[in-house]
Amino acid sequence: MTDLSIRGSLDETTVPDLFRSLIRSGETAIASFDGVGRSDVVYFREGRIISASSSDPDTGLGEILLRSGELTVQQYQHAMEKTAVARRTGAVLVELGYLQPEELMRASERQVSAIVSAVLAYRSGTYTVEFVADLPPEIIALPIPTERLLLDALRGIEYWSLVWRGIGRLDRLLEVVPGADMRAYQLEMTDEENHILSLLNEPRTVEALCARSYLPNFVTCRTVWGLLTVNFIRDAEESGPEQQRTTVESEYELEALVEGYNGVFQSIFGLVFQRIGDHIYDFMDRVVLKVSPATMPYLSGMTLVNEGRIDFDQLYNNVFASGSNDPFAVIENILGELLAGWILEVRREFGPEMEKEVIRLAQRLKKSPRVE
Repeated sequence: MTDLSIRGSLDETTVPDLFRSLIRSGETAIASFDGVGRSDVVYFREGRIISASSSDPDTGLGEILLRSGELTVQQYQHAMEKTAVARRTGAVLVELGYLQPEELMRASERQVSAIVSAVLAYRSGTYTVEFVADLPPEIIALPIPTERLLLDALRGIEYWSLVWRGIGRLDRLLEVVPGADMRAYQLEMTDEENHILSLLNEPRTVEALCARSYLPNFVTCRTVWGLLTVNFIRDAEESGPEQQRTTVESEYELEALVEGYNGVFQSIFGLVFQRIGDHIYDFMDRVVLKVSPATMPYLSGMTLVNEGRIDFDQLYNNVFASGSNDPFAVIENILGELLAGWILEVRREFGPEMEKEVIRLAQRLKKSPRVE
């Protein structure tokens, strides 16, 4: 089965929200963005940003060094004249003696930081996230501290429209992620970031944080958005005694729900396999691509090649890693989208008669007491 990819519009989400999902689930992925007059690519390996590239000529390595005063105009022009398509600018700068080898990595990190900062500020455009087993061999992994990179970049955003889309609502209840204190110590947080974390010694809404913070409301909300992006804080979970007592029971209910759908998926898989044999794997790729961009990340780590069955453990982990307050509803929606994908693709490939047969199989799900 080919690698999964999702596409969407940045009118519906923000780049930090996309990055948050990739970081949380430890994805290896290529995130591409197209805006007005530019396109950018950010490379993730196991949830860490390791490289980036851009079509913007002002984010090139030579331009970064020219702006910082590390290259003169004459050196810059000389290097650009010697840079061919098949050669990297960094190699040319080292060869000419304008940059020491040990300085090349630091300069490259600054280039990636500049590109990521520009990407995070996208207010419109489109995105594609391709989930891959590994990145192309020509991508050089840089030791970039992803959390610090993102927090610093988000501090430079002055667009309230983006901050508000990232926050969502004033009554959003937030809490500190377990273990965040140790991560914060290692990361050397700013005073603003430490201040917001200290206010979350107990779950509070965004509105309450704004009321208690000495920072301007805009800065408070922007800092909260940054801490959400790097998974230092999250949506507060209902954790009272009743919730604790029902956790195990809920997991069993979720597993039963998934197994009910798996029985249907397996039956549909068998019908289709009888018609097209091993071509069913291409067929299943098309089924998966019919789910929404918001749902696609929840399928990360699954191949669906086991007779169309969903791996419950992987799905469960993906959903709970997302911080969802209603995992049952999320999983039910995922399964429903996949079933709709099967039905639509059967109709397209085999016509209405086989579609009716698949719908009859799907009607078994109505017998599930939890679905009703």
